[in-house]
Amino acid sequence: MTPIKVLALVRDLLLRSRIEAVAATLGAEMATAASLDQATARAAAVAPAIVFADLSDANFPAVATARDLRAAAPGARLVGFASHVDLKSLAAARAAGFDLTLSRSEFTARLPELLKP
Repeated sequence: MTPIKVLALVRDLLLRSRIEAVAATLGAEMATAASLDQATARAAAVAPAIVFADLSDANFPAVATARDLRAAAPGARLVGFASHVDLKSLAAARAAGFDLTLSRSEFTARLPELLKP
């Protein structure tokens, strides 16, 4: 079975480490990006099946992130997450075309499920 390719737009080191650990356990190939420009370049190079975006991070505004990543990796599933009180970012992501938006705690709880091909 071909491993799933993941691109994580996450600058929080603890959360990124957690995603990397779960991805490694499940055999997923993971790339990360710390800016939208870097994310777009990596998405074009890696062709991820799924992109995780920390919508609470100002470097990844929902509308620009959805637009740029849809262009760079049109087949990728976009999953955005933010604090459960950051309703504005979650709503903006849904409106911008993210496939799934979750609270941060729900995202971490569902991470193994999300990383399955």
